[in-house]
Amino acid sequence: MIIAERENLTQVKVLVHNPDIELVLWEDSKGNMFVSATSSKPEGTVYFGTTPSLLCQFLESSITLQTLLDTSPSVFVELNNNAHKVLYSRRDRHIELKCGEQTIKHLIGSSPVEVWKCVIRE
Repeated sequence: MIIAERENLTQVKVLVHNPDIELVLWEDSKGNMFVSATSSKPEGTVYFGTTPSLLCQFLESSITLQTLLDTSPSVFVELNNNAHKVLYSRRDRHIELKCGEQTIKHLIGSSPVEVWKCVIRE
């Protein structure tokens, strides 16, 4: 089980930044991938784990942002807002993302997102 703890993540790339939403790709020290996205219910920024396969599906506009969160391998997600930081179980709390029903193509228009990272492990 992977849990996105904001203090232990390194930013890889800002995928989307506009007035409605900020979507950022993160990585922990073990190479696990995480995404942070603007949440509308509850309000704040939610951090959740993802896999290369799910991220590629999202970047190819095959799934929506909400589907990326809903199929996350993270059972627990961290939500930050101006008042506090909370750890939620996705089994107990539905988290609704801003622009969640949109694909990456809808979020950024026609500009492709490039995320290149090669990790060789023996």
